[in-house]
Amino acid sequence: MVQKEVKKKVPLYGLVGFLSAIILVAMIYSLGTTPQLAPSNVSPVPSASPSALTTSTEAAPLQSFSSYSELNNFVNSNNAGSRYYLTTDSLHMPAPAPTQAPSVEGSISAFSTSSNGASKDFSTTNIQVAGVDEADSVKTDGKYLYVIADNSVYILDAGATDPQTAKVLTKLKLNENDTYLSGIYLSQDGRKLAIIGNSYQPYITEKREALIVPPWGVSTTFLRVYDVENKVSPTLTRNFTITGNYINSRMIGNYVYLIVNENIQVNNGQVNLPIVFSGTSVSNIEPSKIFYSLAPDSYSTYTTIVSLNILDDSESPKEITIMMGYSSTIFVSTENIYLTYQNWNGETQDTTIYRLKVNQDIVTFESNGVVPGYPINQYAMDEHNGYFRIAVTRWFQDNATTSDGTVFKVSRQLNSLYVMDMNLNIVGRLERFKMDESIYAARFMGNKCYIVTFKQVDPFFVIDLSNPTAPKVAGELKIPGYSSYLHPYGENHIIGVGKENSTLKLSLFDVTNVNLPAEIATYIFDATYSDSSAIYDPHAFLFDSQKQLLVIPVAINDAPTIFVRNPLTSGDSSIRAPESNYWQGAYVFNVDVTSGFTLKGNITHIDNATDQKQENYWMSSNYWINRSLYIDNTLYTLSNYRVQLNNLNNLALLAKIELN
Repeated sequence: MVQKEVKKKVPLYGLVGFLSAIILVAMIYSLGTTPQLAPSNVSPVPSASPSALTTSTEAAPLQSFSSYSELNNFVNSNNAGSRYYLTTDSLHMPAPAPTQAPSVEGSISAFSTSSNGASKDFSTTNIQVAGVDEADSVKTDGKYLYVIADNSVYILDAGATDPQTAKVLTKLKLNENDTYLSGIYLSQDGRKLAIIGNSYQPYITEKREALIVPPWGVSTTFLRVYDVENKVSPTLTRNFTITGNYINSRMIGNYVYLIVNENIQVNNGQVNLPIVFSGTSVSNIEPSKIFYSLAPDSYSTYTTIVSLNILDDSESPKEITIMMGYSSTIFVSTENIYLTYQNWNGETQDTTIYRLKVNQDIVTFESNGVVPGYPINQYAMDEHNGYFRIAVTRWFQDNATTSDGTVFKVSRQLNSLYVMDMNLNIVGRLERFKMDESIYAARFMGNKCYIVTFKQVDPFFVIDLSNPTAPKVAGELKIPGYSSYLHPYGENHIIGVGKENSTLKLSLFDVTNVNLPAEIATYIFDATYSDSSAIYDPHAFLFDSQKQLLVIPVAINDAPTIFVRNPLTSGDSSIRAPESNYWQGAYVFNVDVTSGFTLKGNITHIDNATDQKQENYWMSSNYWINRSLYIDNTLYTLSNYRVQLNNLNNLALLAKIELN
């Protein structure tokens, strides 16, 4: 199977539509027709039997290969991998050389214990699981900022004690072409900075006959570790590279866990193996570290988990690989990594889950299982008290009938929640709690799960998981619009970010009474159209309950919509008014359970008013704010070309640091 490689330069707004298109294409591909719900004159006819919706949830155990010969025979006999028929000579093309070294050119309050004069009150990356850090485009230790901007990494003095001293100290610019930075991590003591990215090797530069390599250029994932004690002149201390596309990562303690996918390729009967570059050594991953299942499955990729200590450069990285379908959504707790991939097979869709136990540098395969349907993102999964929970949506084909009695097929949706033990056997289930609506948001909190589905109104569900073997709907609330991201506010409140019609909407839910959830406050943006990257990227969401602070990026189009009659078709079309004005920046709120959302003000990096006109707006995209953080009483907003400092109380401008 040939998979197209896409450079992941995601625009701030439009990803939701892009993801929807992917789902639609997947449905067309798997079902052979465009998914459609029944029109108003059509009534669904119950399927012949509920068993028609049942998917086997038994998963075969995994085992590793004893030799390359065994792996090669398995792939060829099971018709796995992408088959490329090239000349035999091309099989022994040399491996790609390690990438060149660069040249030097959660949203909760953290309390630093560093002795470098750093502030003790600063925000951190908005993460899902306490103790499990997530890669992001900005990190801080309370004194310095580490920022990915314009595909380079900047180290800045944050001006924590005096904003006028804020400045760029160092720019790490990669030398390679076709390179994209994915995220950074900072060690707990602030001494080491890890940079993760992808690069493409279009040709082979070094011949190594002993390696089993792809027949042509490959995508590689790299992790580079810098000693940043000297902020002006950081030193590269580790350069690790592996073939494959970067999928995701996490950091627990000072160990980074990389998840990388690489296509399985068969060339003249021989199968490639992942290649690892660590320091000056280059080698294939050993077949004994590659796991597979004997059951019929999808073997399109190698999914490799790399564990690497970013603080101790003398400790060698370790790898483990699973031969599976293309891994996408992951969930990571402090003890386990859960890999998932989706199978679309005719009228059925299911998700295979692999659990790998982590203990510093040791990652071991433990179990695997299957659930019907697919999770929308990492927040639809969770681990709690020895159970793995997952909320899924599933499409299926059903019979429908028109008013004249004609029966035809329509695509429908159902939503379910499954509880699994550590062997990934299903022990509890809540199936079909909402039909013909998609899950738009999910968030697990202890013994509860909050789920938003959407079609025309927003049903906000409270799921009781206190009995893992018998999850149940405790409460339901129907309100206009929907939420795409849910964030906990203490134990009894949830903040939702989503849309109502074409307008951005903030919701504050009171779930003190789980049987009677209530939307106690809303903020609906007064504009023709508004959007926020926080809807699909929780790292753009800054919230601190103690400070009652909420900051999100916002894009607004305040132009009225003009409807134009087309005399040739007698139809209407809509256009934006010529005086269209656009605005992009950050909205800053006070939030509390009594007053709800109180707008403190907004901040923009687009200084020139003419750049907010329709014809110039996209030219200013490098000044679109995508992240925010605070250090003490200073609010920092970040775009691709600027870091801006404002007073956290009155939002007065303190300083601007240009990055381009």
